Amino acid sequence: MNGDTTIGFFLYPLGFLGLLGLLFFTERFIFLHKGRIQPKSFVQGIETLLQNSRFEEALSICEQTPGAVARLTKIALLHRQEPNALLRNILQQNALLELPVLRKRMESLRLIGQIAPLVGLIGSVFYLLQGFFSLSKESAYTYLMSFAPLLVSALSVTLIGLLELFVFTLAYHFLNGRIRSFVFDLEWTASEWLVFFQQHSFECNETVPK
Repeated sequence: MNGDTTIGFFLYPLGFLGLLGLLFFTERFIFLHKGRIQPKSFVQGIETLLQNSRFEEALSICEQTPGAVARLTKIALLHRQEPNALLRNILQQNALLELPVLRKRMESLRLIGQIAPLVGLIGSVFYLLQGFFSLSKESAYTYLMSFAPLLVSALSVTLIGLLELFVFTLAYHFLNGRIRSFVFDLEWTASEWLVFFQQHSFECNETVPK
């Protein structure tokens, strides 16, 4: 097996992992960016509509607005007349259901970062073994001339694997930080609606149609 063939063999899986990781990161970044809204201003706007007896308009805005905060707000509106303890459980359960949606493909991204350096290490060992195996068949000068490309290939695939580990680890933690921010927004939104309906329960039951 010549050097060019082995280089291509190990660069293919590394290239595939790199492309797959890039696609996962891009999809998650776009998804989280589109679903990101300012929860305080959004919730306050919905509260104003409710206080003005414009429930249908508030519900329509929730349906048209992307993101976990808008979906949780819609759940709160639909269950606004439930007892406070039951409403709390409903909001908590629906907030938990948002987590798998937010974390979709995150573990796959982290797994790619862990696999890439292992592929590079396997490639390095393969190239070095190939070089040492040819030691007994060639003269010293010929051996050095043929071993140098194998050594470069061994170091190259290791470097590529480590770079992918570095890049995708950073990408994972970057997205994870944004997801934690979403979780905080969900917690704040649920708490805000519990307080609002507790303080305006009579008014909402009287003026806001179900």
